[in-house]
Amino acid sequence: MTQQQLSAGLSGKLEQHTSLSLNQRRSLEMLALPVVDLDLRLQSELQSNPMLEIEENLAAELPAANAELAVDSGNYDENDYENNGVLAESWADDLPLPGTGDANDDRRDFFSQISAPPPALKSSLLAELAVLSLPENIARAALEIVGALDDDGYLSTSTADLAMVAGVDMPEMESALKIVQQIAPAGVAARDLPECLNLQLERLGKSTAQLKQLLSIGIDDLENNRLDHLADKLHVSLAEVESMLKTLRSLNPAPGRQEGGAGVITPDLVIEKDGNSGYRVVPVYSCNMRIKVSPVYEKLLDDPLLADAERQFVSEKLASAREVVNSLKRRESTLVRLGELLIKYQRGFLDDGVEHLKSFTMKNAAAELDVSESTVSRAVDNKFVDTPQGVFPLKYFFAAGYSTADGDDVSGQAVKAMIRQLINDEDPARPLSDDAIARELKSRGVPVARRTVAKYREAINIPSSSLRKKFF
Repeated sequence: MTQQQLSAGLSGKLEQHTSLSLNQRRSLEMLALPVVDLDLRLQSELQSNPMLEIEENLAAELPAANAELAVDSGNYDENDYENNGVLAESWADDLPLPGTGDANDDRRDFFSQISAPPPALKSSLLAELAVLSLPENIARAALEIVGALDDDGYLSTSTADLAMVAGVDMPEMESALKIVQQIAPAGVAARDLPECLNLQLERLGKSTAQLKQLLSIGIDDLENNRLDHLADKLHVSLAEVESMLKTLRSLNPAPGRQEGGAGVITPDLVIEKDGNSGYRVVPVYSCNMRIKVSPVYEKLLDDPLLADAERQFVSEKLASAREVVNSLKRRESTLVRLGELLIKYQRGFLDDGVEHLKSFTMKNAAAELDVSESTVSRAVDNKFVDTPQGVFPLKYFFAAGYSTADGDDVSGQAVKAMIRQLINDEDPARPLSDDAIARELKSRGVPVARRTVAKYREAINIPSSSLRKKFF
């Protein structure tokens, strides 16, 4: 039998890997933030770092699109305290320094733990419930119902489960559900689409036996545009079915959405005409995005009476403030250069609209800007640009496409626009099939397969030809 011996020792191995510094990570984070989120981030930076301040004279002219944005190269030594003028001692006495560990610090920690307010729909429902004089058990059940609503205002959780959580019986839960369904908006807390529409019809005084029957037995036929089958089931004419559909189309299938209202898009860039038959890029600013390092605090380091702990605090905050400002300038520079690429390669779109959009990928943009493709991806994600043709996501302009018979490149977005236009112009009684659309595009010099037409049609939320058909 062979005897095995165990031994312990140290060995080394060389490996090469990429590691991002804290400053690099901060720059990438700021690059990825859309303008609204960036504004919130900078508000936080301003509150947490006294070395940052908002620039004065904010009405000054914004930098030109092709202006070189100066970025501090970082050629400073944060431990070099002799590079600025002397600050008067009376100033130093009034400047805030690190936290003292008093009760206010505990207060700040407490407020940071407060949860965000509920969505607008739930807030309004809770406010309406609060003014009702409900028995404690019914109120508890109603709160469970409101908490379980989805973004569209539907109740997808079973009432039996909610009754168990609320500690009430089923009749009490049903009573609570009726109360929630009777407050605004109409149709909220429905279990399915027919119930949602019926609730709205009742609130409007438009409920009829025929409409109730249609929603009870004909919802599948409606969803699949089988109006002739539906007419047979209801023993009515197609004209009467269309009259009922007109009433249903006036209702809201997602009542929860109306409370939040339409979201307002804030563009990160504006591409506008420059008055010389060309275009220019203008970055969008908020007040908080025009920030600088406070010169007052920079001079503080020269105070010979500054304690070591305070000097260390000021030094660290100054370094952080400079990097915030530099990260902001790098973000602006990258976005402006992307805007200039759009002007260079998408002039046809800017002049004449979506159907003239050229194929241009993030890989192409990365090569032009001499950055990584992931940097371009971060720069365009969740960002918007305001153009003469409207406001568009930046991602919209970076996609592969097709070569036409004439040798031109056409963006996939342009093909979608062509498909949308063909469908808008079709005869509703004889809608175009995907095959017919593919043939029409081919006749225009754009060779797109039928399955690609189907994919693009679904991507722009247009139903198939059978669902688009109008019977009269």
